[in-house]
Amino acid sequence: MPIPDWMHSHLTPQATGHQPDVWNGKTLLERNVTHTNLNYRLYDRRTGTLLSFNSTNSIDSLVTDVLRTRDENPTAQITAVEYDGPAWPDAAPAKTSRLRINLTGRKKAA
Repeated sequence: MPIPDWMHSHLTPQATGHQPDVWNGKTLLERNVTHTNLNYRLYDRRTGTLLSFNSTNSIDSLVTDVLRTRDENPTAQITAVEYDGPAWPDAAPAKTSRLRINLTGRKKAA
């Protein structure tokens, strides 16, 4: 699915003519689009099995990976762990933060 043209810009959606985002009848604050480096690994929370990993600056890539991993491992309880660097052997020891991704769209701290 192609993304809307306004998402390719660092301008706010409103500055490019996009209508404000509304959630439950309330207008969300205007914010700039960002591209933050994400270094993560996906695990099965119950077994600790590594299911996938990636380094990207696209949240869409992360979501796509979670959905693909869910399809490939339907019984897994997928947990994303964000690291402070890529998953290469020569990388320095990484600090971690855990974020449980609930596939209903809500996020919960683990």
